[in-house]
Amino acid sequence: MRQIFAIAVVAFSAAAIASGQERGAIRDPGRIVEQVIRKLDNERIQAQIHADAAALKRIYADDFIGVGPSGTVRTKPQVISDFTSGDLRFQSITTDDVRVRVYGNAAVETGLSTMNGQDRGNAVPHDTRFTRVWVKQHGRWRLVANHYSSIVSHQ
Repeated sequence: MRQIFAIAVVAFSAAAIASGQERGAIRDPGRIVEQVIRKLDNERIQAQIHADAAALKRIYADDFIGVGPSGTVRTKPQVISDFTSGDLRFQSITTDDVRVRVYGNAAVETGLSTMNGQDRGNAVPHDTRFTRVWVKQHGRWRLVANHYSSIVSHQ
């Protein structure tokens, strides 16, 4: 009888812990969205490095607008064309100090980006700060806007 009681206590405790973890996740949907945005952004980076048009089409919203560090403005079709033609190439892209803030069906991602690449034969700015805006459209998160600013060291 004691063994049955002990097993019941352990089973009940495990169920209570699992239930609490599930409720904790439900209470913080912003954390789940943040993880989704971070994953999508990593996919975007890999799609850019490998000029993966299918992934870029899936990640970028149809009305995407981006502003590069030099002030160059690109739409979704221009981004895809520039990567697939080889006009815009990256050997590596890393991000640091990333922060994602969620506002319902919108999220703002900010951080630092270190890029090694070329834009029409010219080196892209190496160190930049970025702001990206993501919106949930038809059940999927899509990148609708981004803006890069070069980091200028003051000596």
